[in-house]
Amino acid sequence: MRPALDSLANGLPYLIFYLLVVTAIFIIGLVIYTKLTPHKELELVQQGNMAASIHFSSLILSLTIPLAACLIKRFSLFDVAIWGTTSMFLQLFLFRLTDAIFKGMPQRITNNESAPALVLASFKLAGSILLAFAIAG
Repeated sequence: MRPALDSLANGLPYLIFYLLVVTAIFIIGLVIYTKLTPHKELELVQQGNMAASIHFSSLILSLTIPLAACLIKRFSLFDVAIWGTTSMFLQLFLFRLTDAIFKGMPQRITNNESAPALVLASFKLAGSILLAFAIAG
């Protein structure tokens, strides 16, 4: 019992620091994306727009998956911060690329068209999963 408690006491501060770093990167990425999006996605979600809800939910998952991969191969807090930030910018680039391919999606999401939003969400999640596996090696 004592070794387990010692392990917890030694590891808990590191766990908290790692979580704080990836949470900060996640929030920054979320803010950047919502600023880049031409429509007010959070307002649409609050109004009950299902297409915006699908898209925003995929955004949350898509930003989280590569960050989780950064935690798998961590060497230090600095390492996680560097890889996490890099993965966030790569993910935002992939999002913009996907948005460029699917022209007219902001209006379709505003119009509450769920089917196109679901396809867009799937592409963003797929890119996120591929990025995560590339990071994890």
